[in-house]
Amino acid sequence: MRWFHVKIHLKLYGVFRSAAKAGDVELDVKTGSTVKSLIDQVISQENFRSLRALLMDDSTSDPRSNALILVSGREIGALAGVDTVLREGDEVAILPISHGG
Repeated sequence: MRWFHVKIHLKLYGVFRSAAKAGDVELDVKTGSTVKSLIDQVISQENFRSLRALLMDDSTSDPRSNALILVSGREIGALAGVDTVLREGDEVAILPISHGG
């Protein structure tokens, strides 16, 4: 089966940007890819591995407790969460959440 790809623009902010040493990244993902599969693809790449410890919650393997994630300006909680399907030209922004008081 032949897979088609779509281009996604990934924007990283704060500590995520520092860890990745990049703020803006263009990625090709398979058609039908989700936010979760995009994040898995990114953190599996050698130059982005430092993001894993900052982004992923070890107990749940879910990035949402550590990051605010937007797809084309909409928070994924208002969409389908990490199962939100990405479309050609989407911008995925990942911003750190500050914890504490």
